[in-house]
Amino acid sequence: MQAQTDNDESDSTNRKIPYTYAFVQCLLNKRITFEIEANKMIDKEIKSNAVFIIPSVSVGFASQQAVDLLICTLDIPFLCHVNANDCFIPMLTTDPYHKDSTKMVTACSAYYSETRNLLIFQFRSDILAHKRVEFVERLQEWIIGMKFQEVILLSTAWAPFRPDPETYINVDVYYMLSKEASKTDEDMRKLRMKKFNTKEMLPKEEQKLTGSGFTLELFKKLDDANVPLIVLIRYCDESMDNRSDAIAQFEALVAMQFERSEIPVCVVVVVDYDYYCSTILPYGNDNQPTKKERC
Repeated sequence: MQAQTDNDESDSTNRKIPYTYAFVQCLLNKRITFEIEANKMIDKEIKSNAVFIIPSVSVGFASQQAVDLLICTLDIPFLCHVNANDCFIPMLTTDPYHKDSTKMVTACSAYYSETRNLLIFQFRSDILAHKRVEFVERLQEWIIGMKFQEVILLSTAWAPFRPDPETYINVDVYYMLSKEASKTDEDMRKLRMKKFNTKEMLPKEEQKLTGSGFTLELFKKLDDANVPLIVLIRYCDESMDNRSDAIAQFEALVAMQFERSEIPVCVVVVVDYDYYCSTILPYGNDNQPTKKERC
């Protein structure tokens, strides 16, 4: 997201219009949230048998950055707000992918490519603690009802909690497969990913993947419901520069799910130093902000 500071009074006045619109849209969105059926996450129709990609709200926000990279690289259109804003810390911002757009986005947004039959959720703030269980249950029920061709969950975990740092430090991305996943262990090994074995890699007394958000909880629920699910996990740190982690997840996702010839290899990482967050954009994007660093 690109923050702009402009001392020109006339320009500042002109910018009040979209922000006024944003406030009204926020109120409307709150009303719409309660009008949609409780178990329905989106109010738009999509094709059946779609592929669904979702990030977990996890350490370092690298998974969200990987989703940003996928959305803007494939130029996937905005579909609608997700019926889950009541479960997240409220936020409203301008379109992070097109700086001249007047469209506003909230904490939960859905993007959909009809040609690829690809649905993506993006979360831009943390889940409210008292709403976590409700959100996971709503999400699980909705996913089961949608009968997706495949669900792909991107997640991160705290690097200090790796069971064996010396062994796992050089492994980019781990994976978990549900019983009905379309990929096999052999498929994933060919992509140079390593299986995440919960029995071996998690503390026996806790069986908890620290920093991964709702990852394990959702995996168990969907696996029990025979939903085809693939989880990609990257160990990272909270206070570090997580751009390389986001790119690693993005590359793993591309290798697994898309034709590499369709995806630009070179990327530009845009860092908004005013708001301490970053957006990764494809190299050559005409809408790039001016403050950028090339990976």
